[in-house]
Amino acid sequence: MMETRLQQMEDLARRGTDRLASIGAYALAVMMVLTFCDVIGRYFFNAPIVGTVEVTELLMGLIIYTGIGMTTLARGHIQVDIVVTHLPAKVRAGVEVVIYAGTIAFSLLIFWQLWLKAIDTFEANDLTQVWFLPVWPVAILMAFCSLMVSLGMFFLMAESSLVFLRNKDS
Repeated sequence: MMETRLQQMEDLARRGTDRLASIGAYALAVMMVLTFCDVIGRYFFNAPIVGTVEVTELLMGLIIYTGIGMTTLARGHIQVDIVVTHLPAKVRAGVEVVIYAGTIAFSLLIFWQLWLKAIDTFEANDLTQVWFLPVWPVAILMAFCSLMVSLGMFFLMAESSLVFLRNKDS
């Protein structure tokens, strides 16, 4: 019963992170088109698009943070597992639980700092220098997406915990 509920929550999180990653894909497409047009304008017509750098900076934050939750749930992060693969399944699951717990703590720290930064940018009404675009919506989305990493790590830790608790060999 608990595994079924956990699986349902994980499926919901996967759908959410997939949608966030779609936003990142659109942001990447916009960034590519904008950069392409800027280069063509700059080198062929001597008329670059003003503000391309600041829009690209905002889009980069979106691209990175909207895809990180999906990467976490897909176990797409780089792992060095030279020693761990040779351990018995129960010990390996125990090591994973400890590692995921540490990663959750670290990603919650990142969320907290990004959230504080997002609040600061909102209160200060920070704007980009050329187009005067507000920075806070991107900062809030980045903070929310970093929270999705913690959620993804929680599901991975729960999965490893179940393996640790159920596996008989040590």
